[in-house]
Amino acid sequence: MNLRFIPALLLVAACQAPVPQRGDPRLILTPNVQGLSISEPSVATGPDGRMRVTVNIFNPGGDFPLRYQTDWLDSSGRPMSSLQSRPAFRSLARATVTSIDADAPSPAARDFRMTLDVDSP
Repeated sequence: MNLRFIPALLLVAACQAPVPQRGDPRLILTPNVQGLSISEPSVATGPDGRMRVTVNIFNPGGDFPLRYQTDWLDSSGRPMSSLQSRPAFRSLARATVTSIDADAPSPAARDFRMTLDVDSP
């Protein structure tokens, strides 16, 4: 075997696509923080027909900020424009469970995508 190809093979192996997240594909966590536990989303419909999503995050490590955003999708899968889709900020305290709640802007929302951006220490 020709040894000059080993660095090229190592470079190709390092550039492969990341391993997909486990769990609900509607939850996107960036970056993946070691030890952070995220519950499956709890989805309910209120008496007014609007969806409500709740996600619980357990943080066993140190305190750090969380930026989250919920995009609501209509029946054809297109994003719905609303103020509820703007980013919000919370702090993830050490050894606590933080609940993130999101309410759909109207009964026309049929699905969601929640992005959790964790700025770990």
